[in-house]
Amino acid sequence: MFFILSKILFYLVMPAFIVFAGLVYAVFSKNERRKKWIIRCSLLCLWACSNTTIVREAYRAWEIPALDPATITEPYDVGIILGGGMILNKEGTGSQVFVHETADRFIQPLRLYKMGKIKKILISGGTTDIGFLRRDVRNESEKVAQLLVELGVPKEDILMESKSKNTRENAIFSAEVLKENGLENSKILLCTSAWHERRSVGCFEKAGLKVTPFSTDFRAESIGYTIDQLLIPRERWLYYSYSLIRELLGYGIYKVAGYC
Repeated sequence: MFFILSKILFYLVMPAFIVFAGLVYAVFSKNERRKKWIIRCSLLCLWACSNTTIVREAYRAWEIPALDPATITEPYDVGIILGGGMILNKEGTGSQVFVHETADRFIQPLRLYKMGKIKKILISGGTTDIGFLRRDVRNESEKVAQLLVELGVPKEDILMESKSKNTRENAIFSAEVLKENGLENSKILLCTSAWHERRSVGCFEKAGLKVTPFSTDFRAESIGYTIDQLLIPRERWLYYSYSLIRELLGYGIYKVAGYC
């Protein structure tokens, strides 16, 4: 129930939904003063949430900085990959794999494995499909494992946890898998999107695991400040602003609930 309610709540904080709701309210409002105020606020929200500079700098303040692989002098026993958005929800044959926007979550650990910086890889993540509300990839962990094997990682060096539906369960079930394999006291590198690291690290520490964050999938691009970035709204950053708002809200809820 918590999982479903959280997803519904996240949809309600989408900037596009907020702007749409505001404009609909303005259309039917009979109070002219309030109508003008709502329209102005909606347009300001739309501009701010789709502005390259504003959203990018917000990400820069929130994301955990990248860890340089060169600074890893002693290999980690396990690199944990948190699932979500790595594989595209697209029908295909058993030999087809379509990667999605957060594929960097497994690309960077693969690089680390090839460099001898991590000894084993644990893929954590089950299905988040809700049917009537949200359609998601049902076998993401298996697909990622398939890719890693095809790219040269031996099967015996890959562990999987496919029951979790959220970050808290990622931590709890990953701890169980590590314990089952005698790795509960291992040196662990936690690999997930940079904007998701704070909540993830908190959850894993609550689960009794000491982890080092290895941020991937950055959105705070290192680019200059130009007129179009300062003034012109862009659709991509509107989506990114929703992702950040959702993450901040999720972090706050987890903090209050004692999950991280």
